[in-house]
Amino acid sequence: NKLHPTQKPEALLHRVILSCTKPGDVVLDPFLGSGTTAAVARKLGRHFVGIERDPAYAAAAEARANGVARLDEATL
Repeated sequence: NKLHPTQKPEALLHRVILSCTKPGDVVLDPFLGSGTTAAVARKLGRHFVGIERDPAYAAAAEARANGVARLDEATL
């Protein structure tokens, strides 16, 4: 079940973020939606800035990102 109509798979964002950032980098998502980018960035040890105009999606994205723990280096 998708929270947002254009929600992307975490595996896709995982590959993109790993390929173009390093741990500690900042990832910008100007259309945050359900927070997939934020959640994956946090898992991978990146910082993130997300922008979302819909309060319901913004709240859901914040809750999602806050519920994620960073993966340890062995699982990356």
